[in-house]
Amino acid sequence: MNDSPVEPTPAIQPRAPGLIERVQAILFKPSPTWDVIAPEPASVKSLYLGYILPLAVIGPVAGLLGSVIFTGGFALLISPLLIVGAIFGLVLNLAIIYIMALIVDALAPSFDGRKSFLQAFKLMAYSMTAAWVAALAGLVPFLGWLAMLAGLAYTFYLFYLGAPKLMAVPAGKSVGYTVVVAVISLVLWFVAAGISGAIVTMGTLGAAATYSAAANKAVKVPGVGSVDLGKVEQAANQMAAEASAQANGTTTVTLADPQALLGLMPANYLGAARSDDSTQSGGMGGVSVAEAEAHYVINGNTVELTVTDLGSVSGLGALATAVNVNTSSSSAGGYEKVTTSNGQMVSESWNRDTKQGSYTVVRNGRISVEAAGTVDSIDVLKNLVNGLDAGRLEALSKT
Repeated sequence: MNDSPVEPTPAIQPRAPGLIERVQAILFKPSPTWDVIAPEPASVKSLYLGYILPLAVIGPVAGLLGSVIFTGGFALLISPLLIVGAIFGLVLNLAIIYIMALIVDALAPSFDGRKSFLQAFKLMAYSMTAAWVAALAGLVPFLGWLAMLAGLAYTFYLFYLGAPKLMAVPAGKSVGYTVVVAVISLVLWFVAAGISGAIVTMGTLGAAATYSAAANKAVKVPGVGSVDLGKVEQAANQMAAEASAQANGTTTVTLADPQALLGLMPANYLGAARSDDSTQSGGMGGVSVAEAEAHYVINGNTVELTVTDLGSVSGLGALATAVNVNTSSSSAGGYEKVTTSNGQMVSESWNRDTKQGSYTVVRNGRISVEAAGTVDSIDVLKNLVNGLDAGRLEALSKT
């Protein structure tokens, strides 16, 4: 008889997801993946080495290979600065992730969120997945910028979904939080692109010329949808004009009167009187938006209705519409989906267990209407949003 003590069976540790597995999860099942990421242990170093660097290098490598393919293999020989520009751009973008995490962390309390640098760093790192994967299109130079625009649009959507889960930003504040972060990050990325692009000006000019020739076509972007290149070009030009005007202090965007936005909201809904009205207008750092918010207490639960004029950053909304995002995910516990049609982007999410949901409609990239809260059915939120005067919303979206 063997009297040797029995060794305890070691506890089975959950397997950490691999790089490809995590990329697929965040792109195609973002909401449940954010739920996994939120409590997941991580460090800045582990994220840089295990996730950010392997993906961030895609763009520079794809760009260099694309240059070789489309110039007969001589680009690397006659323009060694291409390599310098690519490396410099990679370093700048790695730095921007860290800087943006600091900004995301600092801004969180302004949107009723919770400060946590590590959570902010995780939010930026995983949100950027879409942009990094889209950079594969750099293998075909004239598609590189188009795919990047599509990738950025989905990146900001991922951020929008992740902000409430990682930074505890209320669902009703997530749109404004995302808009401010998006504008600041775009400015930083444009500066980085300008610095690294100045080193490889000839290649940039060649890509731009081909881009203009292709801008009247549409392409399919896996996981995103059909992209109207003409509309993307218009949105990009709009964003460039807005950024220039903001930088020069000459912006001419006229924001909707917040009281007019509040006036769109019904005084009563399903027997609940409108309450806790609030309005704000203005911005920071050249970002100008107007917003009205109100609450309805339905069956003891609060539903928050928010109407926002994206104003000086409406180019972001136009870009999202041009990219034609159409995506969905579902499980036994609920679903999330985004659809784009006829100049409108509609986003909805629903948790069957908690009865919590949100429903948002963005018209012509300019006016956003969102209802969020705990209700018996998602239809309560849909009917509230869709019950606002469509004609007045349409008019505001075109001012």
